[in-house]
Amino acid sequence: MLEEVAEYSKMLLDVSDVSKKPKNWHRERIHKALRPSSLIRVTGPTAVIYPAAFAASASAFDEFSEDDSFSLDLGKIVRSMYGEHLTLRVYPCGEEEWECQYSGVISDPGGYLSGEKEVLFSRLGADPQEWTTVASISRIPRRDAASSGNRFERIVMKLQDSFSDEQLDRRILEKVIQEASREMERMGLSEAPSWPAVSVIPLAVYREIKPSFITSELESDD
Repeated sequence: MLEEVAEYSKMLLDVSDVSKKPKNWHRERIHKALRPSSLIRVTGPTAVIYPAAFAASASAFDEFSEDDSFSLDLGKIVRSMYGEHLTLRVYPCGEEEWECQYSGVISDPGGYLSGEKEVLFSRLGADPQEWTTVASISRIPRRDAASSGNRFERIVMKLQDSFSDEQLDRRILEKVIQEASREMERMGLSEAPSWPAVSVIPLAVYREIKPSFITSELESDD
């Protein structure tokens, strides 16, 4: 219903074809065309992942080792990075161009999907499948010319200087948090996508239903 109304109102942009070209991502053509909060529809190889289920299953590796630190550490890392959310990745250019993606999180505050999350892998498998996603543009990362690490170091030095003056500059402290978050994003330690990926808020994820049929090959006596 939402998709039909948005399309009728010319508020929904289908970006499936233009997103298949890696140069549109690397030359920032996609980024210049999109607007935050606008609605898009994209069809392409899509992966819906539930990292928390993998973290819980990692204990199976302990059967092959006397040291269970691997699964414990892995579980902590996965949970701290992904939480209990479902992760959506759309790869319009294919997995070979992994960085050219629409990335989002499917939250489930009411627990409606609690029973579905655990069986995602058995139903969908590990490989991306052709799905259609309707989403709102959440954030369009920018390509920074300056190293985020250098910016972080400079702002930390300013914070240390403010401590030496026996006062805390809240503006500098908030800038430290901002730059630290940016650096974690760059290093892949947060769910926020790094350039050229585009962050989206998934509204609907579905795939086309095609009928199965008996082929002549199946009916052949050979």
